[in-house]
Amino acid sequence: MDDIAVVQQDEENRPYEPSNKYLKLITPLSRKLTSILSQLRMGYVPLAKHPHCISKADSPTCPACQQAKETTQHFLLHCPAHNAARQSLCNNMGGRSIDITKLLTTLKTLCALFLYIMETGRWQNSFGKLPTLEEE
Repeated sequence: MDDIAVVQQDEENRPYEPSNKYLKLITPLSRKLTSILSQLRMGYVPLAKHPHCISKADSPTCPACQQAKETTQHFLLHCPAHNAARQSLCNNMGGRSIDITKLLTTLKTLCALFLYIMETGRWQNSFGKLPTLEEE
């Protein structure tokens, strides 16, 4: 997932800054959607595994299915509790299977990604109602 890297260091050793590719990707997004995308890409999301790692949650187990650790991959690709939303995600991506790298790095797939997140309702307590890309 090297091409998902959000930051790069320049030749003057300044602090890390977002890559030009990432800046172009997030330009049309609201601050809220940019925050969600960044968290998904880095794995520091309000899913059970990360809060558990930093002692903010009792268990890393997915609260929706209780079958696995709730990671970004589990949430997006595997959780059986989100199968209906995942089918909509696939349909919104033109019937293709989900490629997590493309899902998180391609402007065309971000609309489908944010619709999936809204449909699951998983982060409604953390982020409230998400704007769609059309609303921005």
